[in-house]
Amino acid sequence: MKKILGLDLGTTSIGWAVVNEATNKDEKSSIVKLGVRVNPLTVDEQTNFEKGKPITTNADRTLKRSMRRNLQRYKLRRENLISCLKENGFINDESILCENGNRTTFETYRLRAKAATEEITLEELARVLLMINNVNDNAKVYQIII
Repeated sequence: MKKILGLDLGTTSIGWAVVNEATNKDEKSSIVKLGVRVNPLTVDEQTNFEKGKPITTNADRTLKRSMRRNLQRYKLRRENLISCLKENGFINDESILCENGNRTTFETYRLRAKAATEEITLEELARVLLMINNVNDNAKVYQIII
């Protein structure tokens, strides 16, 4: 007889079995013992399971970690773009880079549309580039050649 330990490792349980396996035709295979160990769900996991939500604790942690990474990458892109714009004289430390005051909610969008047909100042172009960087998370910081 040959003894075999079988394990079934799941996300919330571990199943096991000890089996005697026959090595020749005269012997008969048999199960010696088997069982399962269930890891209980937390209250939040149980509630989500009952509601039919498939997200697990690890998936939630992964989602939050990726959100933190995306935010950090956005901030790094913005810092790099601002430093590039300052180095090339598009803006200075006193430049206003965002909407400022009453009736300026869509000012940067107006500048973006204007830039398609007319010439705009370097500072206005800098505001448009920062808006594009803000809107599009996949935007890359391009070197500006003067």
